[in-house]
Order: sequence, then structure tokens, then C-alpha cells
Amino acid sequence: MNHSDFLHKFKSTITLPDFLDAVNSMDEVGLSIVDPTKKDLPLVYINQGFINMTGYDSKDVIGENCRFLQGVDTDQRKVNKIRDAIKQKRSASVILKNYRKNGSTFWNQFIISPAYNQCGELAYFIGLQFDVTEDIKEKEHTEKKIEKLAHFDKLTGLMNLDYFKRNIQQVIDRHEGGTILRINLKRFRNVNNSYGEAQSDGILLEVSQRLRQVCPTTPMCRSFADDFIILFPEKHPLLVEDIIELLKQKLIKPYVLQGEEIHLDYRIGISKFPEHADDVESLLTFASLAMNEAAKEITAKPYVYFNSKLSERLEERMSIEKRFPHALENNEFILHYQPKYTTEGKVVGMEALVRWLDPIVGVINPAQFISVAEETGFIVELGTWVMYEACRQNQAWQNQDLLPIPVSVNVSAIQFVHPNFVNSVEDILLKTGLDPRFLELEITESLLIDVDHIISKLQKLKALGVSISIDDFGTGYSSINYLKDFPVDTLKIDRTFVMNVPENERDAALLNSIMQLGRSLGLTILIEGVETKEQLQFFKEHGGDLIQGYYFSKPLTKFKMSQLLLTK
Repeated sequence: MNHSDFLHKFKSTITLPDFLDAVNSMDEVGLSIVDPTKKDLPLVYINQGFINMTGYDSKDVIGENCRFLQGVDTDQRKVNKIRDAIKQKRSASVILKNYRKNGSTFWNQFIISPAYNQCGELAYFIGLQFDVTEDIKEKEHTEKKIEKLAHFDKLTGLMNLDYFKRNIQQVIDRHEGGTILRINLKRFRNVNNSYGEAQSDGILLEVSQRLRQVCPTTPMCRSFADDFIILFPEKHPLLVEDIIELLKQKLIKPYVLQGEEIHLDYRIGISKFPEHADDVESLLTFASLAMNEAAKEITAKPYVYFNSKLSERLEERMSIEKRFPHALENNEFILHYQPKYTTEGKVVGMEALVRWLDPIVGVINPAQFISVAEETGFIVELGTWVMYEACRQNQAWQNQDLLPIPVSVNVSAIQFVHPNFVNSVEDILLKTGLDPRFLELEITESLLIDVDHIISKLQKLKALGVSISIDDFGTGYSSINYLKDFPVDTLKIDRTFVMNVPENERDAALLNSIMQLGRSLGLTILIEGVETKEQLQFFKEHGGDLIQGYYFSKPLTKFKMSQLLLTK
């Protein structure tokens, strides 16, 4: 029976939808009809669309089963879905990778439906084929783009942290060893502040390219900002020390921004598995601890391996972190006060300093817990308590007719940028009843970076009536050009500029220059760390305003501070 005879018989015996005639004449839609009454389900009809799509002519396939379209990449589960539908005399739809006569592949959206004769008996199965290859390619492209966005850093193209962790876990699951290198660019933030985000992003991209030149095949990620992590499986052909040397050769080369050469230092922290740990989070934490230790050390070696001492320090840190909430609830934090003097020895202010009296370990040094509080965010809650207690105590002393002087409170960068900070200061002043002119907020120089945001917040604080002091001036990297625009009252010069004065002429000249800068901006100059008569005399002669240091007084307990205020 030829095609024309078949169609004539088909139309006379089957209740045919109107669209069948249209589909049959379409060149882009394949139509195939099989006979389910015969054992091998042979094809009895194909249209021109089927011929165009597959390359097979009717003389090639009529009487054959459609399996000639299948190949090694055809999903047999979907083929079985079609077979089950035929057995159950129902419709089905699948997308298959099929093969043309010339061996090339295409994606076939195949829809099969049963057709019944006028007696209600199954007569044929009608199959429609749509070439959806371009749709599948576009979908795969989109999925790859989505995967890249989900797994890779948009700027550098390196893995993101989550995807990198999965790669480490896979190596661990295979019971293989390896090494984690965590690399941080020192003072990169200064480049960001000076040249802007777009320019500094160019530096990060170049860093990633240099790292890739050394480690072209190893898993690598940019975890955040200027922090990069590399995984070296134990089967890597080079030793870790060799890799570090190659990294050094790449990373010490200058970067060029706006025609200027920029040199960036770096530090590397190293952890190994399974020696140091066999879980991803611990390995990354240990590498971070080692990296921070490397940043502290002044050494020819820019890297540090994780070791038992760092492990003990981590345990101590975790112990401190766990005790924070209970310490505040149990009133274990107290304040000491370090007086501020004029060069003539008159008390004109005091700085509130937090201390922790743990019932088990005793006094915990602020150097041990402040950094942990900042890392965990607890500093916001602790800082609020310190400010409230300092204001409350100052008002209590004034109610006792003791000498009314301002109290200074150190404000962490994390605390300062909190969106509720200004409201918190205002609320504390209202609750304690302290006149705002008796509260001074000491902010670190490192805060002076996001100029517009910081100025806006400082202006709101000034509107409340409080004073602002820049603490530890000279240890950060703020721009003097920005400094003149900040609504601050006092420049507090860090003790590191004081230690060798007046004996060291260079240090003395540098300190004098900083003091002159502050005075030119109309700021009060306060010198920290004054311990000798000679230092005091130097500041008198060079126009220092206020003094803070052991020469006059160390930090005092609340009781001793009240006695000092009583005698003045």
C-alpha cells in the first residue's frame, strides 16, 4: 500500500482531528504513524516533515520500527516511557536525543497518541516530532550561565566559597590528603578607598589571573573582597613551599593604576588535612588563624602553618565567645576610667575602659575579648552597655556634686555603622539624664573611609550635642583631605608616636608635624601614652592640649576615680 492509498484508508476508518491534514503538509513538523496490531510496531506512514528532520525517506523506513532513530546517547528510560504508553494505549510525550540518517544528532520532542477506528478499536498510533535542538542548546547555555552565577565569583571567575567547600569535601570523601592556602592582600582597602571600587576591582582580577598562572588546574576561590583560597591535593606535583615561592614571584610584582605603580603585600595561612582537621569548616578556620598570625609577624616568610598554639588560641576564643551572653547577664563586665589632663596637670576628662571579671579565670584582658566581640557582632551589645554605664556613672557623680567632666567611650567600627547607632546614643542620653556635652565618642581612624555616610552620621551625632574624637590617629590610612571635612573635635595621637620622643629626632619631628596638622584644622590635640617628664615637657613646648598616660595616672577603678573627682 502506497502513501496515498494509506491516507485514503486512514481517513475513511479513523475519526481524524482537523489539524492532522495541516500537520501532514508542514515541512517542519514530523508525522509518523505505526501499526500497533503488528508485533514490531512498523511504520506505515511518514510525512515530508519527518523526512526533512531525519534524512530518512519513506522507502527507507516504511515497515520498520522507529528504533533506527536511536543511538548510544538516547535515554532508554524515555524510550521505555513510550513503550509503556503503547502497551497501555495512552498518550505520552518525551524529549529524546535521536540520530539522523547521516549520523548527526538532534533533540526530538516526540508526542504519541492512540487513534481508534469507528468501532472503537485501536487502529494506529500517531507520532508527532518537533526538532527542539536550538531550544535545548539555549536551555543548556542558560543553565551553564546560572551554574556559573551560582558557583563562581562574577568578578574573577574563580569559584565562590560554597562551591569551593564542596570541592574540598569531595577530596576528603575520597580519603585523600591536601593543603589549604589562604591568601590575603594586606591593606587592599586603602587602594579601594583611594582609587575607587572599579579600579580596585581591576587589581583583584589581576591577582586572580596571577594565581591562576601559578595554579592553573587546582580548585581556587575568592571567598570575599581580597581573600583568596587555594586547595592543593596531596598528589600535586609541586611541594607547597615551591608553590609559595612561585606565588611570591607573581604577587610582589607591582600593579598599575592610573599610570601609578601600586605594591601590595600579602600573607598566607596554611592548614593541612587530615593532619590538622578532616572537616571543611575547621580547615578554613585554621588557615584563617594562620593567615592572621602571618599578618602580625614581621618576617621574611609571608606564610604561617597552623600549629598547636593557634589551636589553643582558637579554643580560648571559642570559650570566650560562648561566655559572652552570660557575662553580660551576670554583670561580669565593669568599667575603669583613665583620666585626661591638661599639660598643667588639671583633670578635664576621662576615658571609660571595659574590663571583664570572669568568676572562673579571673580578669580577662580586653585584648583577648574585644576582637572576638567584634568578629561575632557581640561588640554592638557590649558597646551599648559600656556607653550606658559610662553615662549613668558620670551622671551619678555629677549628682554627688563631683567634678563634672566629659566621659569618653570607644566606639567600634561595627557598632558605629549599625543603622540604629545614633538612635541608641540618643536613647542612652535620655535614660541616664546626662547632658550630651559630657559624652565624647572616640572613633577609630579606619572608619574615615565611606566619606558621605560617615559625615552624615557624625553630623547627626553632633546635632545631639556630643563630642567626637578620632582615636589612635596615625595608625590608620585616612586621607588628610577627607579629615578636614569631618565634624570632629579632638585628634587623639597614638602612643606609638610618643614612645621615642624626645630622644629620637625623627620621631619628634613626625609627632610635631601631626600636632601642627591637627591645630591647623582647629582640633584639640590629645597625646596618648605619656610616661616621662621629658615627654610632657616636649608637648608643652609644641602646643599639645591634653595628656593621657601613666605619667599622670593609669586607669582607675570606679572608687578611685570618684576620689580623684572629689579632690579636684
